[in-house]
Amino acid sequence: MRAFTRLLWKEARELLRPRYILPILLVPVLFIALGQGLGGVEAQLNDQPVVGVVNEDGDRYGERVVKTLANESNLVYNATGGSVDAALANTTDEGGSAVIRVPENFTERIEADRRGQVHLYTNVESVSIVGIASSAQVDDLVDRAAHNVTVAATGATEVELDPIERDHTTYVKGREVAASPGSVSATFTSQFIFVPVVIMVAIVFSGQMVMNSMASEKENKTLETLLSMPVDRHHIVAAKLLGGSLIGLVATAFYTGGLAFTQLSVGGFGGASTLSLGGGDYLLIAVSLFFSLVGALAVALCLGLFADSQQGAQMLLLPLSGLAIVPMFATMFTDIDTLGLGAKALLLAIPFTHPIIAPKRLLFDDTGIVYAGIAYEILFALGTVWLAVKLFASDRPITGNAGWLDRLLRLVQQ
Repeated sequence: MRAFTRLLWKEARELLRPRYILPILLVPVLFIALGQGLGGVEAQLNDQPVVGVVNEDGDRYGERVVKTLANESNLVYNATGGSVDAALANTTDEGGSAVIRVPENFTERIEADRRGQVHLYTNVESVSIVGIASSAQVDDLVDRAAHNVTVAATGATEVELDPIERDHTTYVKGREVAASPGSVSATFTSQFIFVPVVIMVAIVFSGQMVMNSMASEKENKTLETLLSMPVDRHHIVAAKLLGGSLIGLVATAFYTGGLAFTQLSVGGFGGASTLSLGGGDYLLIAVSLFFSLVGALAVALCLGLFADSQQGAQMLLLPLSGLAIVPMFATMFTDIDTLGLGAKALLLAIPFTHPIIAPKRLLFDDTGIVYAGIAYEILFALGTVWLAVKLFASDRPITGNAGWLDRLLRLVQQ
């Protein structure tokens, strides 16, 4: 038992090197920052736009436009004429980015049963989500001004202009949500678009960590030395897997915490905010992700035996990466329930699909498939652990020969 403890400490110390552990710690920080950034964008877009106006019309409908801008925006510049360039410069100095010019014939055209024209001058300094979206807010502002001009020109009431009041009830997989389908779709897009990416990165980084460690041991000839010592090879495999699993458990905690924080930062809205996960849901996601990581580590351990260098280990990591990337893209752009039987069976056969689809399933209380997925992941992990034990017990680690499989994997690494 003392020898096993030393082996376990050796593996944990090897995997806790900065080059292995820093990527695991960095990714959750990046996603937390991304969630904070998206939350900040949402808050900033809810603020009133800062605009300026040049009203050359001077008549009642032009004044109605100016009054609307004063009531529904932060109007920092208001002139009856002059240079638009000067108006845009002054507005930009006050933190705005758009100037609306109302030409002198604006009221005259409307009274002649013609459409009045306004011109928008926009200065986009920041080519970013905030920069473009905040500029687009001005279009909504002009729409509200057009509505007020219509009321003034026709004398129509609000009910006459918009006689239908919409009240939405959307049923999403049997769950009743008091929000429009567009709102529900926006909630899914904002809160769950990054889930497959986070889980894919967790699986790939963990597998890469173990494979690089194995390749480093083979390059330094420490693996052969370890296998020639009077130590049970089952203990070697167990120490490597347990050490990797402990690191995987830490990674799971970081990734799940980062995932929860990201989704809390990107809040819901209206009735769609009822579509949220609880603490028990995140615990199930963590369990599913952990057993996926254990299976990934065991696969990486098996493939690492065939790596002749750290560069070769990167090539052998491609099959593992592919198994994580395929369900990531498949679940980002479609619902697995809408796929055909063959495609659905193929995706569910990939163990890394289950932690990716778990958040959406738990969102609608579909816990049965989540528990079934965890059971499948446990079976997959046990199978890959058994394979790793068999490979370590064989002559492959010493002789470096595993027949046709070894020749195939060496060809891939060339």
